[in-house]
Amino acid sequence: MIIYYVTLRYESLKNRKEDKDTLNPEVDNKKLKEMICEINETLGKECGLDGNISVVIVDGKVGAFDIVMTCKQENVSDAEGMKWIRAHFASNYSVKKVWFEKRREISSKEFRRLLDRAENKGYGQQEWIWRELGFDYFDNYQFHVQESLHENDAISKDAVFEKATEVMADKTMMEELDRIYSVENEKKYYGNPVHYLIKAGTPEAAKDMIEVLLLALRMNSRILGSRLTYVSEIEEGCYGEDELKNLFKVGKGEAVAIDMSGSDTDHGVYASSYHRVISFVADLVRDTHLYTLCFFVEITNKPGFTKNLIAAVQDDIHLIEIKEGRGDRKQALDYLRILTNRSKFEATADELEKALPKRKDYSASDVYATYSKWFSNGLKNKIYQSYKTCDKIAIKVEKTNDKPYEKLQSMVGLSEIKTLVDQIINTAKIKKARSSYGMDTHNISQHMLFTGNPGSAKTTVARLLAEILKKEETIETGNFVECGRADLIARYVGWTAKTVREKFNEANGGILFIDEAYSLVDDSNSFGAEAINTIVQEMENRRDSVIVIFAGYPDKMEKFLNENEGLRSRIAFHLNFPDYNADELLQILELMAGEKGYKLNKGIKEKCHEIFVDACSQPEFGNGRFVRNVLEQAMMRQADRVVKTAKGKPISKRNLTTFIADDFVVNAGKQYEKKKVIGFV
Repeated sequence: MIIYYVTLRYESLKNRKEDKDTLNPEVDNKKLKEMICEINETLGKECGLDGNISVVIVDGKVGAFDIVMTCKQENVSDAEGMKWIRAHFASNYSVKKVWFEKRREISSKEFRRLLDRAENKGYGQQEWIWRELGFDYFDNYQFHVQESLHENDAISKDAVFEKATEVMADKTMMEELDRIYSVENEKKYYGNPVHYLIKAGTPEAAKDMIEVLLLALRMNSRILGSRLTYVSEIEEGCYGEDELKNLFKVGKGEAVAIDMSGSDTDHGVYASSYHRVISFVADLVRDTHLYTLCFFVEITNKPGFTKNLIAAVQDDIHLIEIKEGRGDRKQALDYLRILTNRSKFEATADELEKALPKRKDYSASDVYATYSKWFSNGLKNKIYQSYKTCDKIAIKVEKTNDKPYEKLQSMVGLSEIKTLVDQIINTAKIKKARSSYGMDTHNISQHMLFTGNPGSAKTTVARLLAEILKKEETIETGNFVECGRADLIARYVGWTAKTVREKFNEANGGILFIDEAYSLVDDSNSFGAEAINTIVQEMENRRDSVIVIFAGYPDKMEKFLNENEGLRSRIAFHLNFPDYNADELLQILELMAGEKGYKLNKGIKEKCHEIFVDACSQPEFGNGRFVRNVLEQAMMRQADRVVKTAKGKPISKRNLTTFIADDFVVNAGKQYEKKKVIGFV
């Protein structure tokens, strides 16, 4: 829907004040206001051309009215809309001449502002029109909207290609510009034959790429309006939102860009969290793609839910991939100069030379990063000069361990699991090698059963396995979805199967980890059997896209396996996580303490070994969790001791990282101490 602002001028036919239908040049301001209100009552939302145009007078004086008109231009043209307005005035009011001046397209935000102003001036209640037409998407907290109007003046083909060169366009951009300008195409709008996947390092670089494409499309009558609506910071709760539906609906004839990075919230398993968003957006695209041009924006270092959304829509629309371009130093400096020219203060050639890092080639995002740094420094050094001497705060950030395979190998024990991981990885490598020779590459079932007591690292290993297999490209997404009975059993008949399938959808391309799976087996009417039957069915249907791992205590899992006759045969690997012995628990303690910067001397190790020997003699003592409890309680005793000893004096780093044996006289250890026998032998 295109929005226009235009000035309507007229010449009155009569001059008598008593003629109600006369737009009389002799009326005063009060009468003029009444006249505009009366005229607006005959106009308003979807007032003409079978509801394809909406018209409101937003300001006026005798002989001239300022009008806003929305036009569903996929159905009627703006010229037809203005012809209808002229006819409406000519047939309903005593005027001898009506004409238009200063027509221009406006943004939806300006549309709202003009309607608000008209209402404040007493021209009738108009703000509701903005909402009812569907322009109410700016205040939704589930996504962020930015709006811009791209250049609308006529521009030559050479000028468009020059702009593409200025933004360091990739060959994919140049090839698409050639297609847009091809003589094989009709220069008339029928709808959108293609949509675009924009790959860039920053949103700013992506917007520059989109701007060039929109210029070319506009000059070739491939798009009707000049408005770009850029949707970003999409939250995982953004599904079913009427405001987003409206955004696509009123975007017909215009362009909508969807930044697929998502929000900056920590979502855990990212693509899994967004599966409902993906389904919702994909449906919107399918419903509106003929007339709403879509730009799918992938920020390369933060792809978010890109892969899943593109996979969801690629069978329904034709996508052209446009990549961010690269260039040499001269091209980068030229682009940087264009960016700095947009700012409020100038940059010298010498400044730009010094600002741009020295290297052989640059991406458009590299140039934007330089510009952002230059602009920030310019604000401090040129505009707000009192901050020239302020230094930045320097904070040292420790790098996190991003090597899941090495982390698994460093874990104590688990030799069978480590061997299996190697086998899975090597099988994937052989599969790739066979594929390169055109040989059969059938997939092998990889569903697993983890049995072991609490604290034996079942969940930790499953999470690491998802990361390892994703890194080795054995699974597609690396999604890790952890669930239990409460996540799978629904409250009503027929809902459990649907709930189970949704969990498989979330885990697509990764691992579905069902903890305490035996809890699905019970004698009550709680749909546990329905859940297990659906799981078995989905394990077979999705054996190539989802790895299912069941976990639980050894004795109870046997009953679970007997619940469905097809379950046991579909699980390829049965892995037992044995209880740790005292020596292994001590190794785990050393690893945990080392990660936190503590060192254990010989006396402490002997003390802790005694604690672990006593603990191992008890059933279900907690394994690794017990070790963690011992360490955390020792840290509390050490903190109390160090603070009391310091008596307010500075504490040395050595004291902060040193334990003594008495620090490990903790409650967690006492519960498993052997009781001393008192009495006569």
